[in-house]
Amino acid sequence: MKKTRNLLVLETRASEMEAAQQALLELQGEYKALVPLDAQKANEEEIQKVFACNKSVICANLDPELATKFSNRISIPAYLVPNITRSPLTIDLGGDIRRQFALIVDMYDIGDHVTNDSGLVEEAAKFNCGYCGYLDGSTKEAIKTIYKSPNFFVFTTIGQFIPAYLLIIPNEHVMSISQLDRARQQEFLEIVEDVQYILRLAFHSTKFLIWENGTAAGGHGKAKDSLVHAHVHVAASKMTPESIQKLSGFPLTRVPFEDLSSYGENSYLLVCSDDCYSWWINDDPELYIPRQYIRQLLAEEHGVPKVWNWRTNPFHEKRIEATDFIHTILNLHWESLPKRIQDRTQDFMSAYDA
Repeated sequence: MKKTRNLLVLETRASEMEAAQQALLELQGEYKALVPLDAQKANEEEIQKVFACNKSVICANLDPELATKFSNRISIPAYLVPNITRSPLTIDLGGDIRRQFALIVDMYDIGDHVTNDSGLVEEAAKFNCGYCGYLDGSTKEAIKTIYKSPNFFVFTTIGQFIPAYLLIIPNEHVMSISQLDRARQQEFLEIVEDVQYILRLAFHSTKFLIWENGTAAGGHGKAKDSLVHAHVHVAASKMTPESIQKLSGFPLTRVPFEDLSSYGENSYLLVCSDDCYSWWINDDPELYIPRQYIRQLLAEEHGVPKVWNWRTNPFHEKRIEATDFIHTILNLHWESLPKRIQDRTQDFMSAYDA
């Protein structure tokens, strides 16, 4: 899902060019990270503009001299009549273009389909929200809340591919932490500090990455199976905003945490290293940032690159193991814990005693 910036070329006969152009029209607007270009108008500058937005280009019969300038070129044979040497990469221009191309998208990890875009309004998102259901008891969850403050709760995450990984979630159904008022901002920063303390104590982690995939105002732009309730990730990592910027190839802008309320109209990626002072953001609506992008980088960093997707790798047992282990460590060190952590984990400790 992060392998964008491809140049896909439908290779077809001149007599079938009209059918190829019609195929591109069918794909127009189908994928968030794919931009069809007219081969007659495509040039290196236009292609690079698309790449700068972390998206891929598709066109038909691109000029060979121009095509050779791109090592990330994917040639896709396209025919009106299925060819004998047909492969999964071949497009039958007389067939179901959307269905055929969906297979190619999956093969090359090109990006999200726009029909997955929920456009859920905030109230509808709240009605269907797993976190809100967890808080009111309507959603059954085997995982216990580890830490609870007046306005937030903390527990392990679906897709717990490393033990030292927790989520911070506001009780109120907000789209992102940019919607927090000043008082809750301060409370949130206290929790980030405490969560790092707990992870450091339990797993001997020394460096952490904090990030949020902030949902746009009203819940627009999120897939139907995404969680449209603010949740901030804290995980053991040596990555920094600067290193992520270098790895990703797209810019991040440093922002004072107290200025986050100026953001949130668009979806954004917010990242911070463990000092909690250096916050960086990108909310460019033209830039494609794949879902779970940071999880992909984190999984690669920890040597498990194929398990980043929580939808296919929920790791429920690992969640329970991490939760139980944190309980054991807190119990072992209870007398020496800071009072704030004692107060906010008391219910968690009592739940095991019940």
